[in-house]
Order: sequence, then C-alpha cells, then structure tokens
Amino acid sequence: MIGLESKLVAKYGASGSAIGTVNGPSIDTKGFYAALVVLSAGAFTATGTLAVKVQTSSDNNVGDAWADLPGAVFATLTDATDEQVQVGRLKLDGNTCERYIRIVSTVATAAAPHGVAVILKGKQYLPQTDEAAEFTV
Repeated sequence: MIGLESKLVAKYGASGSAIGTVNGPSIDTKGFYAALVVLSAGAFTATGTLAVKVQTSSDNNVGDAWADLPGAVFATLTDATDEQVQVGRLKLDGNTCERYIRIVSTVATAAAPHGVAVILKGKQYLPQTDEAAEFTV
C-alpha cells in the first residue's frame, strides 16, 4: 500500500523596509494545493505604511503578465498597526490562482520593515515502507 504524506515547502516571498515596491521572486506552485502567506511586520517609522498582495501568472510572466489575485491582499498596515504577524491562505486550484505566484509589497511615506514567507502544501506518494501521515495546517 502506498501512503500519502503532506509535503510542506517554505519559500521566500519578499522583504524590505525602504519606501518603494518589492516584487518577490516567482514561486512555482505545481504539485501543491494550498499556500499559507505569512507576513511579519516590524516597527514602522512614524507615518510608514505597508501594503502586501499576491499576484499570479500561468507561465511565469512569459506571455501571461502578472495580475493581482482577487482577494489575496492583506489590510494595509500603518505605524499604529505595525509589529504583528498575519497569515493568509490560498487555494491553488488552477482557476483563479494560476501556476505561478509572487508577493508584491509596497512601503510608502516612511520605513516599514517586513518579511513575507510562503508555505506550500501538497501531496506526494511515498515508498511502501513509509508510514502514511496527514498534517493539517
């Protein structure tokens, strides 16, 4: 009997502090069915703001340009709401969310240190001798 085990893979999403927009690296989601996007915000300089969203493309921006993923955006953080961790969950269904994703973070007005990680969840077949396990996130 072949068991199924959850496969979790963490990827770098984006990070920064200075005013401007950072386009994170492309993340290939092939073989995964869900993703957790984890935003960790540090102490902002007074008036600093941070907006973080997810973009998607079917072919890694070769012929299909990056587009915002509907609903995949964190509430804008300010110096009054900084120093927190937020988590969002994506369903990687191939319909709304295409094969490739990237994180886009925009800092405005003043410094807003932050980092974003993406944790992908999928299934893989294991050799017959391995025990089957299911991890839920």
